Amino acid sequence: MRIKINLTCYQLLAFNAFFSLTLLAKIFSLPFEKQATDICRNQVDCKYLLTEDLRNRQYERRPTRRQLCDFCRITLPLVRELIKRNKTDHIHDIASFVCEKLNLADDIVCNMAIQTYQSSVFSVTRNTELSSLEMCSLALGCSKIENPIIAWNITFPDVPKPPVEPVNPPKPGSKKFRILQLSDIHIDFEYLPGSLAECDQPLCCRNESSSKSKTKNEDSSAGFWGDYRNCDIPVWTVEDMFKFIAKNEKFDLIYWTGDLPPHNIWNQTRNDQISALEHLTQLFLKYFPKKVILPALGNHESAPCNLFPTPTVKEDSIEWLYNALAKEWIKTGLPDSLFENIKNGAFYSIKIAPNFRVISLNTNYCPKENFWLFLNTTDPLGQLDWFVKTLQESEDNNEKVHVIGHIDPSQCLESWSANYYKIVNRYESTIVGQIFGHSHKDEISLFYDLENITRAINVAYLGPSVTTLSYLNPSYRIYEVDGNHRSATWQILDYTTMYLNLTEANMFNQTKWKKEYSAREEFQIENLFPQNWSDFIDKLLENIDGDFANKLFKFYSKSSDSFPECDSECKKKLFCSFKQSRSDSFIPC
Repeated sequence: MRIKINLTCYQLLAFNAFFSLTLLAKIFSLPFEKQATDICRNQVDCKYLLTEDLRNRQYERRPTRRQLCDFCRITLPLVRELIKRNKTDHIHDIASFVCEKLNLADDIVCNMAIQTYQSSVFSVTRNTELSSLEMCSLALGCSKIENPIIAWNITFPDVPKPPVEPVNPPKPGSKKFRILQLSDIHIDFEYLPGSLAECDQPLCCRNESSSKSKTKNEDSSAGFWGDYRNCDIPVWTVEDMFKFIAKNEKFDLIYWTGDLPPHNIWNQTRNDQISALEHLTQLFLKYFPKKVILPALGNHESAPCNLFPTPTVKEDSIEWLYNALAKEWIKTGLPDSLFENIKNGAFYSIKIAPNFRVISLNTNYCPKENFWLFLNTTDPLGQLDWFVKTLQESEDNNEKVHVIGHIDPSQCLESWSANYYKIVNRYESTIVGQIFGHSHKDEISLFYDLENITRAINVAYLGPSVTTLSYLNPSYRIYEVDGNHRSATWQILDYTTMYLNLTEANMFNQTKWKKEYSAREEFQIENLFPQNWSDFIDKLLENIDGDFANKLFKFYSKSSDSFPECDSECKKKLFCSFKQSRSDSFIPC
């Protein structure tokens, strides 16, 4: 006998909420050892484990990808049905309940975060042509997606790739060109010394930082110059760094690779983001008035964070930000002729010397965290098509190119990442430098020949952050480049990373910016050409507990006194991730 059961939408919601909470309770009760093993199944996952979300120091609540995928597959169809029926209040209530029940944040942060993102999420979910399974897979990497909205290819000019000529180091005594990189400043105007550095909010060390279990004492209080815990950097520490650089460093150009505001993403307005941009612009003009500053846009500059709608999106627009960027970036050295480029997409190309060009990409149209891409990921704004055309012009004119951006391609959606990789392969003789930020750590990302994956063809440098979030020292970097002469190759020859030890600064109430290391000196590498780096990483993997491997991890964590430890298996997978510049990790390691 068949029994017919009629469930209302609200009964389904109640059932799903109960089932989902049961599943989540199991997910977040796993011991750390179990989760670390499950998550760290490949290089990218292991890198994610180390570089993202250190808010939970022991990772005891991090679910595995499989568990998240299961949860998404169960929940998303019902969410879409509720959105279709305009019952979105119920989604807000459930999301708020789950957030608070699992102590993901306090109730104020939970509700403000949901309020901040819900309209965009609802719009994307309502309008995307992707199935629920495809949405889960795109967001979490659950399975391969063949949908043409997601899988696409860039078109190249019908011009053969020129023969690759070996790169030789410059002659002794050749002129050098020095480039300062400042990345991920995340300046916090509400940082308050003595406030709670261990709080219930995602960002601490602020006046409103609070905790149900922690009280203010010497151990839990924020340091004056900054703090290793979940805190961004105070205004006075940023300005102290600017003063030191202006007084002590010699350089010709500045790469400013994005992420300006603090991490209070649940409570940011457009005016807040513009205020951070204007404040930092004034610092650059005050301390580096005669320098050309080349900016790249970070994912934190938008409001809400990460969300950069494409021009086809009618419900939202990013024009407010691009208009502000055009105004401020022209102030810091970009020519007036680039004003419209910046307004139309915040990416541009600029000639610095007769045979040297810098291309600044807006990488915010590549990561899965930009939900608007779920509507269509195919080369948003035509940026990669423009990139190819610009590189072809540079090749035709015998120019060498540095590419700067915020998010490195290994963190992008697969099609964007794979197409970028193809572009670097095609123009390997033109692109001689890539500099990104975003991870807050000190990393490299290697590119290999698609026809011979043992031959390294390019390297991207992921520069260290100025902010301390999380468990890091503030840092900046100077690159030494073969430049300023007629036969210059514009190859990156070496770099020096400078840092401030927070423990010492807070203990003695005095800043001492000092050299952390220079790459060639510390790693004893003859040159910083791609194959040199690849061979160096391979040697480390053969002696994973040796001095060089331990040094590389120390510098990766910016010589922090408080960074989580990394055992042999952790270091192996982390260093393997340095060989993966494509998000599908196709290089054997």
